[in-house]
Amino acid sequence: MIPWLESLPTLAAGVLIVGGFVVSTLLMGYLVAKYTSKDIRLAHNDRAGFILAVIGVVYAVLLAFVAIGTWERFNQADARSYEEGEALATVYRDAESFPHPEKLQAMLQAYVHSVIDDEWPRMRLGEGGAASNALLETADRYVRHLPVASIGAGNVHAQMLSAMATALGNRETRLTIDFIGINSIMWIVLVAGAYITVAFTYLFGFERTVMQLLMIGGLSLTIGLVLFLVVGLDYPFRGSIAVGPDAFRALLEYWHVKPG
Repeated sequence: MIPWLESLPTLAAGVLIVGGFVVSTLLMGYLVAKYTSKDIRLAHNDRAGFILAVIGVVYAVLLAFVAIGTWERFNQADARSYEEGEALATVYRDAESFPHPEKLQAMLQAYVHSVIDDEWPRMRLGEGGAASNALLETADRYVRHLPVASIGAGNVHAQMLSAMATALGNRETRLTIDFIGINSIMWIVLVAGAYITVAFTYLFGFERTVMQLLMIGGLSLTIGLVLFLVVGLDYPFRGSIAVGPDAFRALLEYWHVKPG
């Protein structure tokens, strides 16, 4: 979606998207009512009803499919953040089984601080965090070369390697999700479908234009709200409605480390 639209506060974006759609569709309805004959529209109400039912169902299915998809991606982004944090907590705890655990723990603390203070603000702008990635890769290499002097240490080491692989995988998924949004063609179809659906309702004849505008205004408001929801959730780490670094802040609290 348009970057500047995603950067707007929630209220401003909602007013712009929902209000703009409602006003534009009502204006369209006013022009239709002004320049077409009410009698002609009244005469075709029955036939138009069948066609509108098909159009409405098709667009409702499409809109619901997109809305559910964006919501699931938003939840997945949040879940991946916590799963990454849980994996890092495991590595941090298991480091106590090896000599000089403070070195590895300091690496993990530096990574978490980097994610909160540097990477997350960049993600909100649609940018990556190379510095944070380098810190985690360094910690991973350090874990791989830990000295294993016993079977018990080997078991712990295997668990740490698995946890690091999980953290790296969840990080990669988290970053990938941040760059995957709704395709521009899909946005064109969504917006065009919204206007076509509402515009078709103006082919119905109403005895009173005010009642027509009120009813169709309610339809426009409903569609506009769902479109606003899709825009707000499209990129989970961007905009005013976004996943925050709560999982990583919780890690610092768990480690009794003060935020940077």
